[in-house]
Amino acid sequence: MSRSIIAAAALGLLATLPAPAKAHVTLEVQQAAPNSTYRGVFRVPHGCEGAPTIRVTVRLPEGVTEARPMPKAGWTLRTVPRAGAAAPSAHGAAVPIAEVIWEGGRLEDAHYDEFIVRMRLPDRAGELLYIPVVQDCPDGKQAAWTEIPEPGRRVTDYRMPAPAVRLTPR
Repeated sequence: MSRSIIAAAALGLLATLPAPAKAHVTLEVQQAAPNSTYRGVFRVPHGCEGAPTIRVTVRLPEGVTEARPMPKAGWTLRTVPRAGAAAPSAHGAAVPIAEVIWEGGRLEDAHYDEFIVRMRLPDRAGELLYIPVVQDCPDGKQAAWTEIPEPGRRVTDYRMPAPAVRLTPR
């Protein structure tokens, strides 16, 4: 068989495979110890299909017991407390947070940025912990990186996968 026929066959095979999501929100470090303090650096690679991002929302999953977001120049930072969570009683303890929201800034489509949350990860060794992120753009447009793979499926099967961190085995 000639090399051109083999190359054409390989390209044809690649075309039938599911395409991974392009330029999705990712975490800088994608592995961490369970029950550890983790510095989640969410990389947002661009705005929304030609429009700027004007809000970034990180939805913290159940089991994340503490979260402290990093303020970002030019953006207003706010948090949404977890429903039903008890108020902290220890000095320096934080209210359990369900969402971290940066808004009022502008991430142009041609640029990228990073948004940071320090958090206490759950004590669930071996789990892949998905942390959904939503980018809001003008005119109500969104890029919702919130898809969590069903059992038996891969992240590459999804168009808008949520960023994830693997909790290392003990």
